[in-house]
Amino acid sequence: MTTSEGDSEDRASERLDMALQIVLPGQKGETINISATGVYFEVITNDMEAFSPGTTIPIQINASATTPGFEPRDIKLKGNGSVVRNDIKDVTGHGNRLGVALEFKDKLDIQMDQFQGLL
Repeated sequence: MTTSEGDSEDRASERLDMALQIVLPGQKGETINISATGVYFEVITNDMEAFSPGTTIPIQINASATTPGFEPRDIKLKGNGSVVRNDIKDVTGHGNRLGVALEFKDKLDIQMDQFQGLL
């Protein structure tokens, strides 16, 4: 995991380069980077209109957390985001590989699976 430098002086919050599963209505993608205020992800889609700037999208980001001495726990971050921009990265036989920048509308809800006990 690394942080994105680039034009960091213009950013509202630090970005972390992390590949996590992101679930969107009717499809799944993978995050490229994430911050406290938004996420940049890629998805393969034929529905370009669903990712038009200004569109609000419900999302769920799936992650796993580990604590020494305990089993891994699944974490789900849920909320809504507004599309800031999108760009076509590639055209595949399954649709367009689209990069999407999403700004979170509110803080994300965090849900964890139940405590599993000691290893």
